[in-house]
Amino acid sequence: MSTIDKQSVNAASAPCAMTAAEFREVVLTINQGVATLRLGRADESMVTLTAARIDEIDGAIAEVAATPDLSGLIITGPGPGMFCAGADVNLIRDITDAEDGKAAAVRGRSVFAKLRDLKVPVVAAIEGPCLGGGLELALFCDVRVASDAKPTQIGLPEVKLGIVPGFGGTQNLTRLVGLPKALELILAGKLLRGTQALRARIIDRLVPATKLLTAANQEIAKLTKKNKKSKTRKLRGMAWWLSHTPMRELAVRAANKKLAKGAARFYPAPKRALQCCVDALRLQPEDGFTREAKALGDMIVTRVSKGLVHLFFLTERQKRLGKHPQAKPIDRAVVIGGGVMGAGIAGQFASKGVTTRLCDVALEPLANAKARLQKGLGKLLKRRRIKPHEATAIQDRLAVSTSPGDLHDTDLWIEAVVENLGVKQKIMSDAIAHGLRDDAVLATNTSSLSVTRMQEQVAHPERVVGIHFFNPPEKMPLVEVIRGRHTNEAAVATACRLAVRMGKFPIIVEDSAGFLVNRCLSPYINEAARMLLEGTSPDAIDNAMLDFGMPMGPCRLLDEVGFDVATKVSEVMHDAFSDRMQPCELFAAMVEAKALGQKTGGGIYGKTGAGNGPGRAVIAKLQKQRGLPAREATRDELLHRLIYPLVDEAYRCLDEGLVTDELDLDLGLVMGIGFPPFTGGITRFAKHEGLATIVSKLDELSRSREPRFAPCDGLRRRALNN
Repeated sequence: MSTIDKQSVNAASAPCAMTAAEFREVVLTINQGVATLRLGRADESMVTLTAARIDEIDGAIAEVAATPDLSGLIITGPGPGMFCAGADVNLIRDITDAEDGKAAAVRGRSVFAKLRDLKVPVVAAIEGPCLGGGLELALFCDVRVASDAKPTQIGLPEVKLGIVPGFGGTQNLTRLVGLPKALELILAGKLLRGTQALRARIIDRLVPATKLLTAANQEIAKLTKKNKKSKTRKLRGMAWWLSHTPMRELAVRAANKKLAKGAARFYPAPKRALQCCVDALRLQPEDGFTREAKALGDMIVTRVSKGLVHLFFLTERQKRLGKHPQAKPIDRAVVIGGGVMGAGIAGQFASKGVTTRLCDVALEPLANAKARLQKGLGKLLKRRRIKPHEATAIQDRLAVSTSPGDLHDTDLWIEAVVENLGVKQKIMSDAIAHGLRDDAVLATNTSSLSVTRMQEQVAHPERVVGIHFFNPPEKMPLVEVIRGRHTNEAAVATACRLAVRMGKFPIIVEDSAGFLVNRCLSPYINEAARMLLEGTSPDAIDNAMLDFGMPMGPCRLLDEVGFDVATKVSEVMHDAFSDRMQPCELFAAMVEAKALGQKTGGGIYGKTGAGNGPGRAVIAKLQKQRGLPAREATRDELLHRLIYPLVDEAYRCLDEGLVTDELDLDLGLVMGIGFPPFTGGITRFAKHEGLATIVSKLDELSRSREPRFAPCDGLRRRALNN
């Protein structure tokens, strides 16, 4: 039992010392003149603000106000590791009228504001998530004390759901920490650990978890002794100048500049939140709160918010895949192949507590892998995200070797070597010869080859599964879990559990050429290459896709992936789908010219990703050989030829049973290729665009250009039914 729980039990056993009010969603107790309001029941591991809970918080505050001889109120979570994770996302999803959204904001903020009307000090005792509405409640408290426990996270992440903080967050936080810091936190939805929140002056005190309620009581005693309700706080230095003088315009201008470029320009909520933060400094409090509530109402009904909320539920859905009863824990892993992917995967395993051995026949990639991990840990240390002893432990968990050694104690063996079926089959056989247990998971990180073919020469083929991480593994959030013909449920479930442990989102995909992501990506990058040879400039193609909302254009993507990899994948795709996935001749020509992309000093662009690369000469040569006049495609044509075939291919995957439903398509392509998150995913985009519109344009392209554009029967059927 934790110290927090012990304090509760001891207080409960004190004779005539405690009274308790009857609530269903919250727990209110009074012990020796101090009231404690727990925001959830003891059996709740996740506390969110529902309408019912807000009503009970209101009732509890009223009871505290009516209780004589109190010295203070402590607001805390139901137990260790949880304060309040914010508003119930179901409420955000279900509000479809701006006035309802505004009313919800007014209700929540009005209840929390009653804490300031209490005559006694109110202390928030925070451990675990204190996010969104949870932090907004805490900001109405007079003092905030937080636990230094690792689960403690503090922030206002509302913009990640396409909304603004609506329960007073933009107003109270800006007045507390000043405009620059408030904008830094709110506009990006940034979350802080305890030490970071203390430095930002959001919390007043950071204590060990075992002392949290003791510290809260101490803060009440100090204020009571001084006959004060709250601490005196003043902004100082540049925080004051950039908040309360004409210099404020500098902070506003810098924020607006950042919001006008890159992906930020597609999201209206940060721009609205910026205005709310400024209002906190130039308007009377009630006027500022009113503006904030209206902003929440306006934002909560936007297409962007509904799309982001849709994706939120999809990520929560995928996390549950790791809880399958047949999923086994992975404590020891062996990774074969010390290249970019293998090193990245091994580093991720070690970072998440898996004892890992990385094997390669050469010493140089092994040394590079250790250096790469150290570089990543160095960044985390600099940002104070981890402590030195934690970095040392992570490095200690990653061993490197030119030999896999004895594999008897290995739970997971995974290869990340060259995309050659024969090579992969051989090293799998070698693993079994080195003693890999019959119940160990045998995995491949292949991006396009058949998992079923790899099972053919392996004893106990049911434990062979594809675990396809994307490059770079440290950053890409998706993992495709590939089920071969013989793969059993336990292997799939274990792979999903591992992916969730890595902080990734797994999707289960049936074995087929290119799986989901690379299969959908193939027509996209092939068409971009063809348009290059027709005369459309790389910048025009990439800028059109950036304006659509993709994180990078297809030409830049080809440089990053490498034309050698693109060639191999396109060959696999052509073998499987020869009628519509003929590789563009540019791929082989770039390989022949050794203009592979960033790995060789440049491809279409230069080595740094800017300027002209050596591949421009290859493109010019192929254009000349075609003997056709160059033509620049219009923006509409770029959208129709690049995005619409991607939509069609996604529905082909669904109809062929590669994935279970449209939800897998939405999450897989947002997380795997960066399909614009603000659309809510590719199927939501397609329906908003109009399935009939997409089918009509693809039919037109198939008649005027190539039969490969013809839409599939499933897309036609859906267009007719919508």
